[in-house]
Amino acid sequence: MLISATGRGSISSFLKVAVDVAWVVACALLGFIWIVAAFAFYSIVTGNSTFLDLGQFPLNTPRDLTIWTVIGSILCCGVMIVCAYLRGVFETLVNRDPFVPENAKRFAAIGFVLAAMEGASMFAATLVRLVFGVFAPVDDAAPFRFPIPNINWPVWFAVLTLLVLAQVFREGAAMREEQKMTI
Repeated sequence: MLISATGRGSISSFLKVAVDVAWVVACALLGFIWIVAAFAFYSIVTGNSTFLDLGQFPLNTPRDLTIWTVIGSILCCGVMIVCAYLRGVFETLVNRDPFVPENAKRFAAIGFVLAAMEGASMFAATLVRLVFGVFAPVDDAAPFRFPIPNINWPVWFAVLTLLVLAQVFREGAAMREEQKMTI
């Protein structure tokens, strides 16, 4: 028996549940980030750095802790917002009515949220590196270099794809309305 793409008990309803789980995980991860940040800040202040060695991700400097906390918070909040929009899209798929104008707005909003998340992460990482680079003790032999942000090209490609998909859904909704008027 084949599973349908829309309707109750379909792939869309399964994905809607997966998006709900992702939203809960993002909320829990945001709380975890802030709890770890609080303990790490306390460890930095008291000078006890044993807590801060997380193997591959050491948080033993204020710069590392700040970057980790800010970027992690931005990403978790962005994931929660994207999940909220995706829930609306999957709800229309479960109801077998995907070409509605709201979905076009949702896809455009998801694209803008992804762009804002990536831009904010790039800005925050650059700002923190700049602030801690300027105010940190500097070796006289090492010249100051402006920190250049890492550009995540797949994310920017996904933003463009979502904006195109939003336009496709906008046109699909308009064609559907025209079809309703001709019948």
